[in-house]
Amino acid sequence: MARYIFGRTLRLLALAVWIGGIVFFGVVVAPAAARVFGTTERFADFIGYSILMLHAIGMWCGIAMMVSLRLVYDRAYKPMAQGVLILLMLVLTFASNKLIILPMEHDRALAGGNISVLLTGSPIREDFDARHAWSTRVEGGVLFCGLALAVLIGFEAGLRERITTAPPRKVFDLSEDDA
Repeated sequence: MARYIFGRTLRLLALAVWIGGIVFFGVVVAPAAARVFGTTERFADFIGYSILMLHAIGMWCGIAMMVSLRLVYDRAYKPMAQGVLILLMLVLTFASNKLIILPMEHDRALAGGNISVLLTGSPIREDFDARHAWSTRVEGGVLFCGLALAVLIGFEAGLRERITTAPPRKVFDLSEDDA
């Protein structure tokens, strides 16, 4: 029982941290950084570092969720689907980090640290903008997978009621049986 409680708690905590981090980054961090820094080199440094840290946190949370899913496998709702979603989140995060974010940082370095100084038709600027569009799509995919995983985990709460063989308790008995 303790293994199940530990595994379920770890999985929920890791999912909340990962998905919460993505939402917090998109809703609070990026807009606030744009407002404070404008589109300067400091803004790009801050966002680049933040997204790399977000990905590192996501990778560790994904590992924790895989381990915890193993701990609760026999009581999990659709554990294979949960494992596939977690693995997909890990792959998307890794791919975003290595194939999108790091090349964007390279493009930015080629531009002297500030991509906004390049003309719109510049090949470096076009590559950066295309990768930026892909990064938001991939992060959205990770978020969608995380929400689907949350739904599957949510169904586990109802498993206790379905597994129980005892008849339901009567809280109020309004029948007029005198027996």
